[in-house]
Amino acid sequence: MNLIARSWIVVALLSLLALSPAHAGMTPQEVEWFKDAKAWAEKGEAEGQSNLGICYYKGEGVAKDFVQAAAWFRKAADQGFAGAQILLGNCYFDGKGVPKDQALAVSWYRKAADQGDAGAQYSLGGCYANGIGLAKDFVQAVKWWRQASERGYVLADYNLGGCYANGEGVEKNQIEAYAYWNQGTVEYSRRKLAALEKQMTPEQIAAGKKRTKELKRELEDKIYENARQKEFAAKIAEKPDRK
Repeated sequence: MNLIARSWIVVALLSLLALSPAHAGMTPQEVEWFKDAKAWAEKGEAEGQSNLGICYYKGEGVAKDFVQAAAWFRKAADQGFAGAQILLGNCYFDGKGVPKDQALAVSWYRKAADQGDAGAQYSLGGCYANGIGLAKDFVQAVKWWRQASERGYVLADYNLGGCYANGEGVEKNQIEAYAYWNQGTVEYSRRKLAALEKQMTPEQIAAGKKRTKELKRELEDKIYENARQKEFAAKIAEKPDRK
């Protein structure tokens, strides 16, 4: 068969798939991602180690291997990389690649949450709300969900609305619940809002709409300030040591 007559795209695809049986059925892009992540990870770069862990976890460019995924997440997590800390926490939470240990999962979520990772803050709040890996504590759940909300994590808004509606971790407040659900973007929030409106007077609904606008401004200010602080911290970390 005359390969020269084929397009260069087909030739590239065949050559990539022939590299290893592990690559069968994978796209050339996935294989390249794996190669790049591996090269980066082997240089000790935390982000590269985390990316390599993701490749193993999802089976992108390499055969799926949760043990390898967790091992690479740990390397990055030990360097303080927040993204890897929450991923390693997920591994312990589900028992993928490591023995299931939800208390240890919580400890890794907390490390990332303390660095301002909104996803970790949301997960940590969920652990407190459900008593997973630690004692149930809705006050702590609200604290962490609020921090996630102030970083733009919209699922936290839905949960905060529920806390205010039910008086869990905060004083029961229909107006505040209305505001969180009304400015939220997830479908669950809309459903809860519709049910809540049936319990409210026209005056309360008007107050809820007013509070929605106020809360929206408050959150926008917080999100902007947190983003600035994160950007500033990243610039400081990039500066070489001066001796």
